[in-house]
Amino acid sequence: MSNFLKILLACLLAFYPAAPSFAAIKLQPITIAQYGHIFLYMPLYVALDKGFFKEQGLDVKLVSTGGDEKTFAAVTSGNAQFGVSDPVFTAIARERGQGGKVVAGLVRGTPFWTVTFKPEIKKFDNAAGFSNYRVTTYPAPSTCYAVMKNILQNNGKPVNAKIVQGAFGTSLALLKANQADLAFEIEPTVSIAVNKGAHVVYSPTKQMGDFAFTGLMVSDSFFKQHPDQIQQAVNALNKAMLFMRKDFNGSFAVAKKQFPEVPEQALREALKRMLDSGTTPANTMLPKEAWNNATALRRQLGDLKGPGRYEDNVDMTFANKALH
Repeated sequence: MSNFLKILLACLLAFYPAAPSFAAIKLQPITIAQYGHIFLYMPLYVALDKGFFKEQGLDVKLVSTGGDEKTFAAVTSGNAQFGVSDPVFTAIARERGQGGKVVAGLVRGTPFWTVTFKPEIKKFDNAAGFSNYRVTTYPAPSTCYAVMKNILQNNGKPVNAKIVQGAFGTSLALLKANQADLAFEIEPTVSIAVNKGAHVVYSPTKQMGDFAFTGLMVSDSFFKQHPDQIQQAVNALNKAMLFMRKDFNGSFAVAKKQFPEVPEQALREALKRMLDSGTTPANTMLPKEAWNNATALRRQLGDLKGPGRYEDNVDMTFANKALH
């Protein structure tokens, strides 16, 4: 480089200093409590991996609680600023005097598929197909258990089937040990099973309709005191959802980092199924219809006593701003 160019470069740098790195910016530490390290929460992991939270000024730490109720308890106690789990627990908690707000949708619909290794069990499209079978779900009061219980109630015409409750991650072992005939599962377990010789026989998507499955939640006090941080978190998640729809390979790379134990073929199929089915939504908006379907289920099961009104428990102001 000539002396003239060196002098010119020095002058330019003096007038136009380099943009500060994330390390130079004081980031706000934030804890997000999640039910667990779950593939359905991919927008959360994409937002972390791609630096979308840091772009918004947040330094995010994830903690896993192992339960929907425990997740919201972490939020209301102040041990976490945000919670990621079944959003209806905001309404359930409100009835117990500990309210909160759902500020973003993260997973939509009922992202379960029923799989089996038994070739004699063929595909079916209604609850009667479960008759005389044992189906494994996660333990109550999980959404998995709640949805299956609702399906078997069959609008007042109960189906003669048995729910076998098993800890998260044990369903395929229960099938192999013949302790259950069917597994009501999420991704990537569904695709792992299919790649091991199982087949999908049922999905409740049409029966359940649009459904608020997972949301980003805050306590009432945090909602009032920290609107800026809420907006930053919702912006990051919304950007992650857009990224997942535009860059499948980039999203798949994040999935491989987060879930290295899952075979690549199963992981690829799982990610595609989530995007194609709308399980991973296009944005963080959570419609009233999806909320009403989810609260109706919890009322039927007795977990929610009152109406659990959308207006009392959901605020889409931040999600709407994130779109513009």
